[in-house]
Amino acid sequence: MNNLPRKVKFTTILNILKKRPIPMFFGFLFTLIPLFIFSVLTIVFLSIGNDTPEIDFDLIKSKGKITNAKITDIETQYNYSHNGVHPTIISYNYLEKGKEVNSKYKVLEENKIAELKIGDNIEIKTFNGNSIIKDLKPYDFSIWFFLFIPIPFLIIGLPFLIYSIFNLKKELNLYKFGKVEKGKIISMMPKSGFGLFNIGQGIIVHYENEMKNGKKVIGESITSDFSIMSDKKKGDFIPIFVSSENEKKSCIIPKLQSLKNNWNIEFE
Repeated sequence: MNNLPRKVKFTTILNILKKRPIPMFFGFLFTLIPLFIFSVLTIVFLSIGNDTPEIDFDLIKSKGKITNAKITDIETQYNYSHNGVHPTIISYNYLEKGKEVNSKYKVLEENKIAELKIGDNIEIKTFNGNSIIKDLKPYDFSIWFFLFIPIPFLIIGLPFLIYSIFNLKKELNLYKFGKVEKGKIISMMPKSGFGLFNIGQGIIVHYENEMKNGKKVIGESITSDFSIMSDKKKGDFIPIFVSSENEKKSCIIPKLQSLKNNWNIEFE
């Protein structure tokens, strides 16, 4: 293997990925996009859940001591709802061991709190520095079920993504370290593209090259250089990259990418 790898520009990497657009498309669509959406939703819902302290409702309900508190604020969160009902955050303060404690409590009980207003006294239960409003269950929005949303998409998308990355790595390794040799064209046939813009359209070339032991091996490679159909014919030789580690691995040297990356390879 060569000590110094050839330089490969980002546009060349994209060119490799575009050769097989269908696995690339489904891989990105069903893997990266759901993960991105999940990450955004997680950030949003975590910010929603951080506006009230975490409490153990059942523990405080069973062991808490009843005391009085005064409502200092009532805020209805209109930016989201659950079954058509908007959560409400009730802020209140109370005295515990001679010190004033401020706390917040989120509920989803429009009917039960309809008559409450700032300044009203309410009964609460306190235990170990935490509190709940008596007879009102807190609204706890859990995001854990969102963890399961991407799973079906990942099951579909990961095989496609792995396949795309595997082919990218294999061809990129040939571009960087492959030995320049000659391959004899066996056949050439057009390859249709994908989607509205015909992404991945090119020429499938089958060629033959000889290994060090004298045996001949058949290779297949995709090129986006359509001029090969007019410039070359069956039996002509074309430059190829051959792996130093495994001579059965090879690919056509793309003429345009060779010029862009300054590989200084002769094509005639």
